[in-house]
Amino acid sequence: MVQVYLIEHEPLTLIDTGVKTAESLQTLRAAFDELGHGLDEVERIILTHYHEDHLGQAQVIRDAGARLELWAHEAEAPIIESWTPERHEKLDETNSLLREYGVPDELLERQTRWLRKVMKKGPPISAATSVERVLRDGDRIPFKDFELGAIHAPGHTAGHLLLHEEGSRVLISGDHIMGDAVPFTENYYVEGPPKPSDPLARRPRFSGLTPYLESTRRLRRQSFSAILPAHGGVIERPDRHIEDALLFYDVRVQRIERGLRSLAAMGQEVTGWDIWKALFPKADPVEEMRTRMLMVIGALDELEAQGICITSRRSDGVLVHMHAPRP
Repeated sequence: MVQVYLIEHEPLTLIDTGVKTAESLQTLRAAFDELGHGLDEVERIILTHYHEDHLGQAQVIRDAGARLELWAHEAEAPIIESWTPERHEKLDETNSLLREYGVPDELLERQTRWLRKVMKKGPPISAATSVERVLRDGDRIPFKDFELGAIHAPGHTAGHLLLHEEGSRVLISGDHIMGDAVPFTENYYVEGPPKPSDPLARRPRFSGLTPYLESTRRLRRQSFSAILPAHGGVIERPDRHIEDALLFYDVRVQRIERGLRSLAAMGQEVTGWDIWKALFPKADPVEEMRTRMLMVIGALDELEAQGICITSRRSDGVLVHMHAPRP
């Protein structure tokens, strides 16, 4: 279940939309009815990010007669306007990355078949729609009597947005800070040549964990009265949840560092896949590997940035890692 927010000011604005299902649409209509509005009155939708439980009903609301503008971060606009289940999963971009970190081709093929089967089980729960306005960090979103500030907080997605109202000190956080969980961070290849400064000639990619930690640490410097997340209810102790999110990943990065150090001490070449197998021996490699493996890769990125992980490339193109003492 996703929490969406209706701002009853001019213009009437919906923050996120829910999934594209009959049950979700019925729930949204009932909530609008209770507030004395119809879906056709929505003048603006602001998306915190493109995931299907946030984008899902945007086009449905247009089809209900709403003459609205959809606003989203500039990094999200292309995928929103061409959304498909496969684009949502980024299968090709992540499969190439997982292969480079040692995941066997045979397993990737099995997992891809399973994911495509899951995607075809029912009708898509989201749909492409147009983006009328793109947002960037620091942009102001005007209402008749106040405005929201847009904060770019990449990590969960490349263009994830937070929305801040300075007068009330309320933060609408999407999936960046949640009441009942901590978001996964994306990691996938993007277009462009390798950086000339990289001796391993790695392809450019969006690696979400490091910017997630950076953007979350920046939230420490602000004082919020409450956080309105997309999941888990209203957060009335913002500082605690921000610290909990940082602690969640600190613990997992430390665990992955210990795994790397332990495997490297055995004198073997260590791949990201080796670390995954050591840390999650009971996990299903088809159904449970992808998100956890991307977390391993994100942690290795973070450890490399800290100078604790030294990465090289094997003759078969797979990246291998060595543990270095903390500076």
